[in-house]
Amino acid sequence: MSDNEKKDDEKEPAQEAPKLLDKPIKVKEIVYMTILSLESKAWAYLDLVAHPETQKHQKDTQEARAAIDAIDALYKVIEADLSTDEKKDIQVRLTNLKLNFAKE
Repeated sequence: MSDNEKKDDEKEPAQEAPKLLDKPIKVKEIVYMTILSLESKAWAYLDLVAHPETQKHQKDTQEARAAIDAIDALYKVIEADLSTDEKKDIQVRLTNLKLNFAKE
């Protein structure tokens, strides 16, 4: 077997192309996921849970306030496109964050 044949045999099999979606993800869904991410950060910066990235506790009320305000603003952007259950879910999450922030 020549060196060229060996190299061809040793090549990795072609990776399968990623599966495409039938339709693009709506902005509402991306914003909703962003709200959930910001909620996680807010809880961590309120020092009520460990930070997901470090698993350490670190309180920073300015960062918590920024996350809460961002959630509030993003909610207003997609509110008209949300179902009643989705609206209630975000409102409950936001209220819980605001109440816990007020305790600080």
